[in-house]
Amino acid sequence: MKTNDILSEKQKLILELLKRNNIDKLKDFINSLETPLYFLNSTNFDLLILALSLNCTFYIIKLIYNRCNYKTLNYVVKDIYHLYDMSNHKDETIVNYQNSLEVLMDSNNNVKSPLLVSLEFSDFQSVEFLINKGADMYFKINGKYILEILREENLLTMRKLNFLLKNGFSLKKFKIERLSNFEFKYIKKCLENFVFDINFIKYLLNLYKNKAGISKRKFNHRVNNEINKIEIPMELYLKYLDRKDYKKVEYLYKYYGTEKTRSFKDFILFYLNYFDRNFNKKSFYDFFNFIINNENTFPFSKEYAINENETIIINKKLKIVELIKNNNNLKLETFLKNNNYILHCLYSSKSEILNLINEYNVSSDIVDILRKYFLI
Repeated sequence: MKTNDILSEKQKLILELLKRNNIDKLKDFINSLETPLYFLNSTNFDLLILALSLNCTFYIIKLIYNRCNYKTLNYVVKDIYHLYDMSNHKDETIVNYQNSLEVLMDSNNNVKSPLLVSLEFSDFQSVEFLINKGADMYFKINGKYILEILREENLLTMRKLNFLLKNGFSLKKFKIERLSNFEFKYIKKCLENFVFDINFIKYLLNLYKNKAGISKRKFNHRVNNEINKIEIPMELYLKYLDRKDYKKVEYLYKYYGTEKTRSFKDFILFYLNYFDRNFNKKSFYDFFNFIINNENTFPFSKEYAINENETIIINKKLKIVELIKNNNNLKLETFLKNNNYILHCLYSSKSEILNLINEYNVSSDIVDILRKYFLI
């Protein structure tokens, strides 16, 4: 549907003036109206959202806000009409940007709020203005927070998140579970802003300023209180554990609380077993290799990890010998294929494989399988 088919004459006129971004002509038009400016607004036409979408100057944004007598900024409109015809817009960047947004907007039923639009366009001056006038950062549109919609539209940036955090956005109201599909850098930033926040920093500075002593026990208690302000959902640990992104699991672990170390170890071991989908211990082997090869804060010692991986290797070798002795070529090939990730660790040289062949007087089929997987 084209713009001209659905707008009144006055709406068409003001839309053209907004596209031109000319505040003087806009003022003249508003002064010529016989009715208040807000009479042009409807459930599907909103001057403030249009002005924000057209990247109008901040002075125009303020003018429209003041003249339209908005009682609240926490509202939505169903459509943004100027998307249908941007061919005459002077700014090609905006034209291209709006064209790309058409598809994205369909996913949210074309519903927009003023704060969402200003964030989409990185109009931080308007964002701050709207927040100061009562725009709610936690306002939901179709059941989604603005932050979630920006992520879905691929328009979330660290600068936008930092701006919202600076203006009071917090995990206190936005549950961390809703961040599970966000890039990790956004999760990390929200956590760091919420835990060890400005109040904790002021507490430390006050101790230093007053040269006040504090016992290690009391200090650790205060630190644990900060950490316990938030509980990381288990699905977040599992997401990165399953991906073998152990650095991110380790980062989240610092919010787990030192008094829960034993339960965290049990939790990790339980889900390493759960993620062992091929029943070949690869999930354990990869995790313990990370412990062995990296300095980390996980509650597993390197000695423990080395012993666990050595046990895995020993058991693999015993199983291979068993299958060779039983001359079970089908099961042997299946086993070697399933454990291909670790075969290079089982035997240090080809001569060991040859010794196996000689010791158990294996069939030619077994020899061919061993030659295939161990390249002898």
